[in-house]
Amino acid sequence: MARITATISPVHADGTVCTHKVTATGKPKEADCTGRAAYRATRSACTWTDQSQVTAALEDDRNQHLRSHLTIPAPIAVSA
Repeated sequence: MARITATISPVHADGTVCTHKVTATGKPKEADCTGRAAYRATRSACTWTDQSQVTAALEDDRNQHLRSHLTIPAPIAVSA
């Protein structure tokens, strides 16, 4: 079975992923970066995405979504 991943990436206000370096205060080091407006979580195995300004909120949503895809074991057949 393929490994399923859910990643959280910083995004600019226009929705593009921000790969620029930032200072300890979160300000962009490069002049052409508009700054990080939010964070987006995406999943490799389905079309689920979520966006928030706080990464901790996304971590909870991501973990809950990953748990929703866990396989449920088949019930044990009991013979009478």
